Amino acid sequence: MQNRRKRSAQRSKRPAARRVGKAKEHSTVDLYLHGLAGVIGLGILVIPFFVALVYGGGFSMYLVIGAGFIALLLAMLIYDISLTHSHDPYNFLKATSGKEYSFIFGFLLLVSFIITATAAGIASVGELSLFFGVGTYTSIAAIDVAFLIIWILFFYNKVRRSLNFAGALKIFFILLLIIVGAIATFRSGAIGSISMQSSVLPYTPPVFFFGLLLLLWMYGGFEGASIVYKGEDRTKVAKAIIYIIITSIILFSVIQVFTYTSVNTSITSIYSALAANLPTASIFTTNIISSSMGAITEDILVALSIVVILSAAFAVVNASNRTLDDMSNDGLMPKFLAKDENLKLLVTAAVPMVLITIFSSAVISTSVFDYIAIIIISALAFAAAFAFFAAGYAAHYLRQKKYSRMLFGIFTAILMILLIVFSPVAFLIGLAIILLVAVIGYALIK
Repeated sequence: MQNRRKRSAQRSKRPAARRVGKAKEHSTVDLYLHGLAGVIGLGILVIPFFVALVYGGGFSMYLVIGAGFIALLLAMLIYDISLTHSHDPYNFLKATSGKEYSFIFGFLLLVSFIITATAAGIASVGELSLFFGVGTYTSIAAIDVAFLIIWILFFYNKVRRSLNFAGALKIFFILLLIIVGAIATFRSGAIGSISMQSSVLPYTPPVFFFGLLLLLWMYGGFEGASIVYKGEDRTKVAKAIIYIIITSIILFSVIQVFTYTSVNTSITSIYSALAANLPTASIFTTNIISSSMGAITEDILVALSIVVILSAAFAVVNASNRTLDDMSNDGLMPKFLAKDENLKLLVTAAVPMVLITIFSSAVISTSVFDYIAIIIISALAFAAAFAFFAAGYAAHYLRQKKYSRMLFGIFTAILMILLIVFSPVAFLIGLAIILLVAVIGYALIK
């Protein structure tokens, strides 16, 4: 009787083992959509407008390509350590530079992710309240419910499937946005007036690197597909990284052109749009109605933009949950967080919900630049984290006497530092405070 029970128990375990093995294998398309889900979304309707405002004309397209090049450098660094060490950036730094170094990297990355999720929620509240006329507090409640749904999806382990769907949805939305923008642009006759020169001649290093910093923030999701998980086909991962970067550069460049032309080529009219306190998504669509596309088309685009922004928040919560898991397992975060997946969501999902609830009404009642300010802080934390990563990469290969990789790490670290040091002083002070909190936090934990 006991032998029979043992055999039946073994049979019941076998299908489960096969299912676990299958769950670790992902196609190139899966990895591509997973990474793209983090890349496209939150900044796509805000940052292109901001860069078009500062730089004007087709020159902003070169910034998109430049930021894509930096993103590709970071993706290559991450992919290299996954091949040679089977680690993600946090665990690579922990193994090669020590817990102190990896904690600062993880803390900066976690801060960036949480602020990004918060920015996504505030942007969505702004679209609902300013564009569709929904009450501010009703909009906040609706977005809080959306974050609760994200929480439930994580709790029931539906993350991968949901992220793949989000990636496909974002591709559809961006293509639709380009089609509508192209029709609006050509009907308005603005395409012939695009200038490859800037209207305000911002060719100074501070403004140039600051533009790269903001655009690099849109490429944050490359990290999601560049880490090789155990049992993953590395060739598929390498292809996914290349596809993500190429797709993003093409899409962002085209959107730059249509963003600039659809809000008119006059800088004065762009400032008028700002003065009118237009919602972020409708900045792109300001001329769609006048180009006989109709209000219904604009409503559909803005409604889809809310879905895309929230799905970007979903990808960010997924990434921050993984980072927090590593840090809590190492004892660098409260150990109770390591015990249960749902406890981690208290930080990665609940904290953004609280911040959205508190600050949404204040931010959306002011100008779009206050929303941009949130993005700048997040972008600075993101850049600082990967400056630490690139410097740690270079230091490790200096000790290994592999000088080509060391120089690659130094070059990337210098680029990231340039993006930071040329940012406005007020935001540098904010970054310094975040770093100070990281150092104090580690001292207290230690």
